[in-house]
Parts: sequence; structure tokens; C-alpha cells
Amino acid sequence: MTAAAHPLPFGTVLPDRHFAAVDMAMVRAYAAASGDDNPIHVDEAAARAVGLPGAIVQGMLLMGLADTALAEWLPQGACAKLSSRFALPVAVGAAVTVSARVVRADTAEGRPRATLRIFVKGADGKAAALAEAVVLL
Repeated sequence: MTAAAHPLPFGTVLPDRHFAAVDMAMVRAYAAASGDDNPIHVDEAAARAVGLPGAIVQGMLLMGLADTALAEWLPQGACAKLSSRFALPVAVGAAVTVSARVVRADTAEGRPRATLRIFVKGADGKAAALAEAVVLL
């Protein structure tokens, strides 16, 4: 397959996916479902006690938002790999934006494959998490 024929060529920028503020109810629901009982996510005083400005959103909840964006961008795709690195905390109550661009376009298993660099940004626009997804199209 030539690069020109790839359905998602190198350099493609996907549209930003904006999520409304991640509120405490969502953070508590995620904590209950995941078993993540770290108090820095649900208790303002506990978060401040360790030097945070307040309660923060779980990193894996942020990755769940990234996965939601990925499924919306590429509903026909099958995510073969999703890795992440966390850079900055996102405060509970902050909106989140997920953006991505194609950093590799090739084939695997006889199907087009795209590797995406994904950026999860808090309300301040700074990258809170970086992810890489390998998607079979």
C-alpha cells in the first residue's frame, strides 16, 4: 500500500475532542468502579496535604476519555495498543481536550495501520498526559 493510498496518512491531524468539566461525581464513580481509592482524587484536604492544589482526576480516567475520542475518530478501527505517560495533574472540575495526529501510517495483518500521538490537555491547554495508540483500520 502506498502512503498516498493510506486512509489515514502520516501527518493527519484529528479534530480536537472537547469534554465538559470532569466533576467530582464522575471521579467518585470512576474510583468506585476501578477500585482506585487514593484519597487525592476524592478528598480536597488529602490532596492538599501532599502538595496538590486540590483533588485531581485519575490518570486512567483521562485515558478513558482519550479512548472515547479514539473510538469516535476511528469507529471502524481496532486499537491494538494504547500506552500513556502522565505529565501534569488535572484538577477535578476542569474541562479536558483530547487531540491527536498520525505519526506513522503503514500496514499490518493485511490492513492499514496508523500510530497516533494523543495529547490530553487540561483546561489550561497544557498536556497532562501523552498517549500513543496503534490502530488497525
